Amino acid sequence: MPESDYLVKAISRNNSFRAIAVSSNNLSEEARQRHNLSHTATVALGRTFACGILLCYTLKKTKGHLTVKIKGNGPLGGVIVDASNEGTVRGYVDHPQVECFDSKGYVDIDKAVGQTGYVHVSYDTEKGMPHQSSSELVSGEIAKDIVHYLAISEQIPSYISCGVYLEPNSGKVLQAGGILIQTMPGVKNADINILEEAISKIDPFSILLRAGLTLEQIIRKTLANFEIEIVSEFEGLCFYCGCSQERFESAVASLGKDEIQKIIKKVGYAEGRCHFCNNVYMMTKEQLNNLL
Repeated sequence: MPESDYLVKAISRNNSFRAIAVSSNNLSEEARQRHNLSHTATVALGRTFACGILLCYTLKKTKGHLTVKIKGNGPLGGVIVDASNEGTVRGYVDHPQVECFDSKGYVDIDKAVGQTGYVHVSYDTEKGMPHQSSSELVSGEIAKDIVHYLAISEQIPSYISCGVYLEPNSGKVLQAGGILIQTMPGVKNADINILEEAISKIDPFSILLRAGLTLEQIIRKTLANFEIEIVSEFEGLCFYCGCSQERFESAVASLGKDEIQKIIKKVGYAEGRCHFCNNVYMMTKEQLNNLL
């Protein structure tokens, strides 16, 4: 199994199903450290990372990105992920310190996210206007909500299993990722029934990762009743944000001289924090004066 985060795409030889699986341990852990996430927020963002990457790699375009926003009525607020099919992802949670546990001490994601709200997905292929669509939350568990989104907005029957396993005390991400299986045009009902029965008996994705299975092995195990062909593999998925000091300075400059003068007079400096990566950027009074 590769040490870096990676993705595997496959199809069944009878053209009934396509599968995409992702291992996202490292990028999920980087997000936890960057945002100082609670256990609950780490699991929520990690699951959404997996779903965002999986959805992004269903796009036929070779360049572009996809944004997933899950907004429920739970205490976490919004969970936002931006993924590109160049292998980068970034994201954040509105309230990163929130904790929700059930009676057994496990992270309670549906309570944290909430069961009333929406999933909003935007595809931007960098040509024309982005494609945007939404659906209502049905569970707050994230994977089920994305499956519902695909059924309602994309009319594609799908199965998603994603998970994040943490070191209990520190909250460090030990395993994270997910798998997406979608039906292909012309699939037979008999094949769908066979897959549904197999899925009902398979362990959750994070357990399969913890057992040491590779993504290819997990795909083959999930689609054990079908011959599988691995289509492609991609190594080097990573957390990446395109923010920079230069972009921050350009944003400040765009405020106009009157607003910049107000900032100089009121606080004497400008400071901004990127929601996606939590990097902080500053401009001194001298730098602000240079914009006038």
